[in-house]
Amino acid sequence: MLSIEEFPDKQLCYITTDKMASKVIIRKCNDGFIFFEVAFERGPVPSELSGKYSSIPKAKEAVLHFIDNRKETESARRENFAKEREERKKLREEGV
Repeated sequence: MLSIEEFPDKQLCYITTDKMASKVIIRKCNDGFIFFEVAFERGPVPSELSGKYSSIPKAKEAVLHFIDNRKETESARRENFAKEREERKKLREEGV
């Protein structure tokens, strides 16, 4: 599942996906120029996404391409398995 939250007035965009545990943030650079940068809520930015982008749509396009080609991270896989396990456990308890 992929969700995109855009805030044009603040020049921010948040992208969350099931493939990664942390949120991807697209924000205005603090260097005084017109560029945007990609950051992660936790951890470093991969080399494929590092750099500056001329607009939010360009940065979003790069992030979506990165997510499409990326495998599920270890932490995301653990969290997804835990959720599925809890759902199965609830179903078993309701059935008994």
